[in-house]
Amino acid sequence: MKIYKISKLFIFIILVSTFAAKGQQVTGLSNWNIYLDPGHSQFENMGIYGYSEAEKNLRVGLHLRQMLLDWTDIDTVYICRENDSVQISLQQRTDQANALGAAHYHSIHSDASSSPTPNSTLLLWGQLGINGPEKNPPGGKKMSDIMVVLLTAAMRIPTRGSVGDRTFYNVPGSTPYLWVNRETNMASELSEAGFHTNPTQNQRNMNELWKRMEAKTMFWTILKYHNLPRPYAGTVAGIISDFESGLPINGAIVEINGQVDTTDTWESLFYRFTNDPDLLRNGFYYFENIPQGTHPIKFYRNGYDTISTTVTMQDTFITFKDIQMISNTPPTVASTSPANDTLYPGYESFVINFTRQMDRTSTENAISINPSVGVTFSWSNSDRTLSINTSNFAFNSSYQITVNPTAQGKYGHPFDGNGDGTPGDAYSKTIYTKPQDMTAPQILSVYPNPNSTNVEIKPIVNILFNEPVSASTVSGKVKVLRNSNNTFANGILRFYTVNGKSAINFFVTSLLAENETYTIQLLPGIKDIYGNEITAQNDFTFTTGNNTYNQLLLIDNFENGVGSWWQPTQSGSTIGVNPANTTMALNSSIVNLNTGSTKSMQLNYDWNTSASSWLIREKYTPVTPTFDNSNILQTYVWGDGSGNYFRFCVIDQGVGGYEVSPWYEIDWVGWKAVNWNLAEGQTGNWLGNGILEPPLRIDSYQLTYFPGNVSSGTLYFDDLRIVNFAPLSVEQTDPEIPVSYKLEQNYPNPFNPSTKIRFSIPEQTPVKIIVSDILGREIVTLVNDVLNAGNYEVEFPNVETGHALSLPSGVYFYTLITDNFKQSKKMILTK
Repeated sequence: MKIYKISKLFIFIILVSTFAAKGQQVTGLSNWNIYLDPGHSQFENMGIYGYSEAEKNLRVGLHLRQMLLDWTDIDTVYICRENDSVQISLQQRTDQANALGAAHYHSIHSDASSSPTPNSTLLLWGQLGINGPEKNPPGGKKMSDIMVVLLTAAMRIPTRGSVGDRTFYNVPGSTPYLWVNRETNMASELSEAGFHTNPTQNQRNMNELWKRMEAKTMFWTILKYHNLPRPYAGTVAGIISDFESGLPINGAIVEINGQVDTTDTWESLFYRFTNDPDLLRNGFYYFENIPQGTHPIKFYRNGYDTISTTVTMQDTFITFKDIQMISNTPPTVASTSPANDTLYPGYESFVINFTRQMDRTSTENAISINPSVGVTFSWSNSDRTLSINTSNFAFNSSYQITVNPTAQGKYGHPFDGNGDGTPGDAYSKTIYTKPQDMTAPQILSVYPNPNSTNVEIKPIVNILFNEPVSASTVSGKVKVLRNSNNTFANGILRFYTVNGKSAINFFVTSLLAENETYTIQLLPGIKDIYGNEITAQNDFTFTTGNNTYNQLLLIDNFENGVGSWWQPTQSGSTIGVNPANTTMALNSSIVNLNTGSTKSMQLNYDWNTSASSWLIREKYTPVTPTFDNSNILQTYVWGDGSGNYFRFCVIDQGVGGYEVSPWYEIDWVGWKAVNWNLAEGQTGNWLGNGILEPPLRIDSYQLTYFPGNVSSGTLYFDDLRIVNFAPLSVEQTDPEIPVSYKLEQNYPNPFNPSTKIRFSIPEQTPVKIIVSDILGREIVTLVNDVLNAGNYEVEFPNVETGHALSLPSGVYFYTLITDNFKQSKKMILTK
């Protein structure tokens, strides 16, 4: 193999294969060559958990290059980069391929999304107009049609197909849309192998052999493209996972035909991306050169039952053999509830949480209670949680509950009572029952605060009790009386019980009168779950002002879903959680009726109490809208009374770029408006300089755990917006609503590596911002959406919203286009 350097200007490697016949398994490519373009450079397009698309693409390209050179008689293989140091622009790549006269151009990529859910393959070939023909010279479509089938079959994920680039992006034009298709003088295509923003996919992308498998599908594609016979595949691959949890297993060993592979571990790979040894896992194994026929294959790992089975090889494709292994770790007790407190007999169950699924019959038979009492059992959490009904327990008494060693796990593994790893001993717990409850529910807090003044004229009334109350006794028990004329305010009542407390929310559905005194009446008849009744009426008085919260700028009310938000563990800043139980979703049952909402964002949290620090960063991905620091950043939070903490985070223009609000203790149950008055300038401590420097935009909601508080639960968020607190009757002047169309000069200009482009629109309208070079060739569309009136800002290039662009120094133009306005400005990139 000879290596030639084309020039000092470009750092490109040309590889020419001159292997002897012994190394050539496939002939027929001796008069053909290909230019491989592993998309992006260095560590661009960072994926979830800190592994970049650029790193993945490069290694796929290197594997494909090696396969072509080692396994065929190909004339030449070009590759634009072969390390993570070189920075190569799109124009350098296509110019070099054209100068070399390459016969074919293949660009290797993976895709990205603001949501962690999408994951699919896609092949894009150069197209002359929407639904138009393939570019000339042809061949990219044929290669794409073949590759999308093989790549999808290997990755075992959905596909969006093989599509012309103009049709896929739905952008009119007479030339191919993608740079690599438009600027190349040979047949070309671009592959998107899954989404590096998908947690499962990017953990697999980290594995070197996974990247080799991706390359092999491209190798087979090239053979089929040339109608060459595909050699015997000889490849076995699969995912090894835990039978009970479904999670991939780290450190599983596979043996077949004298070869051994071990799935990735924290020590071997994942330490590069996380300090948490339990966070990342892919369970992927891979073998090549396995002969035809049926072969014994063995799977084993410490803590799991060994599996010995067979695999019969396919002759033309990868043979997949997924395995679920069963842990042989003895089950033990993970926790009990109540943990360190007494319980009310008959109203609370004694709950045992086991570390593994249990055999119901042997476990129930193994339980003894002293003094003896009749009980009934119920199971949940896939037979990991056992609830013992305490209806027959006496008040103010003690009981010793024992799980004897005869209990077994669901798969026959004996019980380990003391948790030392050796089965054969009992678990015992002494519990205490409380004296009989003879006290009616107590009121812990009321909002609006009793005797408070200048209260907003559309509040959410909240009454919090110290214990669970009976839902059937709540209806009609809360009224809001206008004292001056003895009329009642209209409203909707909602009732919530969580973490041992109950709350009543009364959503006022029409504005209260200004500067009036009102009385919250809690009528008699509310009972706790033990039948104790509030027998007297409780009255709480407050006085309104003439102010309310006026929405100036809506950021997200979740009515269109949660696609703009990441899963909490998708952010590398999230730490100290149990990932499987820390998730985000859309909810349509617990919503903020104060604004007429029908959807909210549900955030399930599960803190790892053994960690040393805790943070959930629930990230918002859009770069618009922006706002200044003259008003209030507000969101409604459904609290669970956990005593943990919440705060806002914004991105600004200062040092560090991230500013946070002070922490707000979640000491309420039900809905509450949480306000950060930006005009006061009060900030917390995180990454920024402590100064709010507009324009600002939302980065995230953030949560943290306080040791000793509730460690798991659910919160809900709704109506994230900019508001002021002012008279409703006074016309509001929103500094963020412009009076005319405006495209501002980008800043900085000249720029390197990125710049900000700001624009304003006075009304809702379709908006497009495109960037083009000095010859008028379109490079990228930064905005293509219907936007509300407001001030906006986009970054160019922006790695968060798609593929970052590597451009040469020079003059570029950005253009704002709406139905009623078009304007261009010039910017200069210097390198």
